[in-house]
Amino acid sequence: MRARTTAGLIGVAGLVAAAGFVIAHDEDWRKLADRVPAVEGDVYRLGDPVTRDNSFDSLNMVCYANFPLNTFGLNSSNGTDVWGYTSLSGREYAIMCLGNGYGFVEVTDPANSQIVAVISSVQSSWHDVKVIGQYAYGVSEGGLGIQVMDLSDIDNGNVTLLGNVQNGGHSSSHNIVANEQAGTLWVVGGNLGSGGLIHHDISNPTAPVVDGGWTDMYVHDAQVVTINPGDPQAGSYLGREIAFCASGFGNGSTNTGLRIVDVTNPNSPQVLSTLFYSTPGYSHQVWLSEDRQYLYLNDELDEANGFVSTTTTRIIDVSDLANPSQVGTSTTGLPSIDHNLYIKDGLMYQSNYRSGLRVLDISGNPLSPVEIAWFDSFPGSDSAAFNGNWSNYPFFDSGTIVISDIERGLFVLGLDLENLDLSPVSTPATLDPAGGDTAQIDIVANSTSVDAGSVQMRVQQGANVQFISGTNVGGDTWEFAFPPVNCGENVSYSFSADSTGGESFTLPADGSSYDALVSTGSVVAFQDNAESDLGWTVSGVTAQLSGGWTRNLPQGNGRGDPATDSDGSGNAFLTGWDAGTTNTDVDNGTTILTSPILDLSSPGFVSYDYWISDIANGTLTPEDGLFVEVSTNGGSSWTRVRTYNSALDAWISDSIDIEAEIGLTANGRVRFLAADEGGQNVVEAGMDNFAITQIACDPPQDCAADVTGDGVLDNGDIGAFVTLFLAGDLSADFTNDGVLDNGDIGAFVVAFLAGCP
Repeated sequence: MRARTTAGLIGVAGLVAAAGFVIAHDEDWRKLADRVPAVEGDVYRLGDPVTRDNSFDSLNMVCYANFPLNTFGLNSSNGTDVWGYTSLSGREYAIMCLGNGYGFVEVTDPANSQIVAVISSVQSSWHDVKVIGQYAYGVSEGGLGIQVMDLSDIDNGNVTLLGNVQNGGHSSSHNIVANEQAGTLWVVGGNLGSGGLIHHDISNPTAPVVDGGWTDMYVHDAQVVTINPGDPQAGSYLGREIAFCASGFGNGSTNTGLRIVDVTNPNSPQVLSTLFYSTPGYSHQVWLSEDRQYLYLNDELDEANGFVSTTTTRIIDVSDLANPSQVGTSTTGLPSIDHNLYIKDGLMYQSNYRSGLRVLDISGNPLSPVEIAWFDSFPGSDSAAFNGNWSNYPFFDSGTIVISDIERGLFVLGLDLENLDLSPVSTPATLDPAGGDTAQIDIVANSTSVDAGSVQMRVQQGANVQFISGTNVGGDTWEFAFPPVNCGENVSYSFSADSTGGESFTLPADGSSYDALVSTGSVVAFQDNAESDLGWTVSGVTAQLSGGWTRNLPQGNGRGDPATDSDGSGNAFLTGWDAGTTNTDVDNGTTILTSPILDLSSPGFVSYDYWISDIANGTLTPEDGLFVEVSTNGGSSWTRVRTYNSALDAWISDSIDIEAEIGLTANGRVRFLAADEGGQNVVEAGMDNFAITQIACDPPQDCAADVTGDGVLDNGDIGAFVTLFLAGDLSADFTNDGVLDNGDIGAFVVAFLAGCP
């Protein structure tokens, strides 16, 4: 047994205890100010009917169970810390710290987790627990010293409170620290020795005794480790017990930073170094990388005080204990406060209050953590406030993770990193009815592999559904060939693949589909470039309207009119046109430009270029702008399909899918409404290059004289024919008799002069 604490430490402790004073850390009042009522409900387990909101935002994680605070039966109003214990039989248990006690939950079968025991405690917003051997040691800022709980019979549902141990003047602590390798126990942020790192001798594990410590200043949290062979510090400190302390003077906020202390002899600790990191607010918690090269530090007040705008973790090189150095920072990009983090198997598990548990991969580059998963137990907005996920415990051998939430209790989680990431490479928007077009996707397997037989494309046209198997064409890329489909109709298609573990993944991931139009090409069935009168009419809805539609040459008068038309032919449909004037914009109503009757009975597109301007305000009011409406009954009724009320001062192209947005009809119309109904704005509009393009379903016709295959008969085809003829290439055998002679020259000339179909 080590020697008892020094007389000086006991003396200070006695004075503090006699005064009934508890040292409070800096953010206590903030947490209390942000407190909201606990969310009550029944226990949720995976597969249960959802009786409350269990739809928490997550990525690559599964929620096996949730135990609201009320389910522990202590009438607790808040949750705090969490830790874990594995019994000698291998069964796993979460220890949930409550506002007035501790709940013990078996998580061996995470989806069938069960509360097995509850131990009551004093009411406090801060409870913390650690485990050494078969004993759990709990502390709080409310007093009772160290509560020692026997876990030896937990497999039978029995957890026994052995006592509330107070000695040497110790009563309250903010946190408790365990070095399980050395079997040493420490309390921090308590009523002894300036709230420093106070050692407790647990030679008798049921009766901890105050036994020295580092009392230079307040310690909010710490990690205490034994330096092992292979650690970068082993040369000078092999076998030494080293404390990495989130600390500062006063309540921890003055000269807040990292102190590294040799506590091998807790009655004669030695400070090895001090590090002040960038933009400090309140040094809160630290944890080492598994190779002991780096330390990751949480600052709890840098976000809340506005020193940083996003969750920021400091990365510190501690390979030289006498000369630590900050080598970087990491952020999730969210505005929430970071609280507690732990590291296991190359992954960092950060409990970040309102943004929940964030999992970052540090195995590839410890200086640049990569976020790979998250579970946000706080459904509200991310912000620098003290709600949501307090802490986590990721150290179960099974991989089960437990987190504590201030308002929502205990969550039992698991990583779900075994997935397939499907992404598009080529997804055609048009298809040949004869089939043969291809689509390609990439499939990246994460912690699993692809079941090759499951990779397929689902193709649907009307009620007809076909499944097309994919072919791996190298690397992660898979290719699919479309089957023959009906021309003139839309096709929807999507992709799916299974992992070898049996999980299914789709593209698009939301269950929607890609769409393609089936055709052999397109034909322009109607075109109007505003150079002649093709039957458009102009009307207005008020007698006071000015600036109506006209077909004219753009003037570019400086009040929002275009200077030219869109297609270079000269004229366009314009509002407010009056040669030589500058004040004939649309005013006091709506001017309407209506097309003649249009045959829209075939699939295709209505396309046009439009102009909209409001030089007075830059942004039009909702009542003002350019609107496009369509009719399937010659104009008896109208449907609005486009609204343009951002003043762009440029010609913009747009199109309307006839079948999808209008409906096939031989009695169609389109109209353009330019409106100034919302006040005296300078509204100017234009329309040009109007066309109806229909889908072609005729089979392509050969044009033998188009030797170059460019769709145009010209001198290039003559030259190409001569080259083939002189080379003896039978592609120049236009008589199809297997011989190249003057007859082929004559046949080519006849075909060339006849032109292509």
